[in-house]
Amino acid sequence: MKNRQVIFLNGTSSSGKTTIAKALQEKLPEPYMYVSIDNFFHMYPERFLSPTNQKGVLILEQLVPAVLLGLHRSVAALAQSGNNVLVDHLLQDDGSLKECVENWAGLDVLFVGVKCPLEVVEQRERERGDRTIGTARFQIERVHMHDLYDLEIDTSMLSVDECVTRIMELIHDKPKESAFQKLAARFMSTNESIRPTFQAG
Repeated sequence: MKNRQVIFLNGTSSSGKTTIAKALQEKLPEPYMYVSIDNFFHMYPERFLSPTNQKGVLILEQLVPAVLLGLHRSVAALAQSGNNVLVDHLLQDDGSLKECVENWAGLDVLFVGVKCPLEVVEQRERERGDRTIGTARFQIERVHMHDLYDLEIDTSMLSVDECVTRIMELIHDKPKESAFQKLAARFMSTNESIRPTFQAG
């Protein structure tokens, strides 16, 4: 069965990934499944997703590695089964990115950086009211530290429709060597892996 397209949106909490993904689903001529890191964590009961449980045990931190690996392997399985996949993620370390590169080897992956200035995401964070204040500040230096994408979009400068248009243009005019192919070569040349504490968005 033919592997399908993976569009990988990476950015901080409140950067606009989910809004763009939903709009993109509506505009794309082919059907795409939406896979979100938030949805993967919320497969667990809420009582396990707070920083600590009633006894002060760090349950969420213990769950993070398995949830991330499950997400990365699930995306691979979906694409290998013939599904187009839109991934809404926030990478906070080279180890998670390396997992994606390794598990998605051979897939057609377009890597999109969804960026936004800190002051804007912090304002969105306050206005939403459903995010822990400070989450975006914690994430912003970590999410884009690999600094390599097929496309970068700034949601403080571009409308949702403009972001969607640029991603659709990328789909129709793909680079000869994708960001994931370059990242695979990068990871082959080094075994370094940095894993700071994950903070959900």
